[in-house]
Amino acid sequence: MRQILIGVVTLILGFFTLMFAAVFGLIVSVSALIAKPFIVRKLRKAQAEQANRYQEQYEQKTEQTPFGPKQRHQGQTIDGDYQDVTDNR
Repeated sequence: MRQILIGVVTLILGFFTLMFAAVFGLIVSVSALIAKPFIVRKLRKAQAEQANRYQEQYEQKTEQTPFGPKQRHQGQTIDGDYQDVTDNR
């Protein structure tokens, strides 16, 4: 009789634990779905600010030199075009 009672209590406790985990997981997932647009908007704003700071810091400006104004570089660079010279040494 005692083992049957312990088994029933264990089943009830396991059921409540399982239900608590399911409800907690549902609450966390719904809150994540609600919060996602706000987090994405905040990240995009921070990335735009960082891009603006980077552009202001590293953009090429017309500078005055002793030989006249320095012109902006108008060349083109193609990324990835190179010749491997490690074997030619």
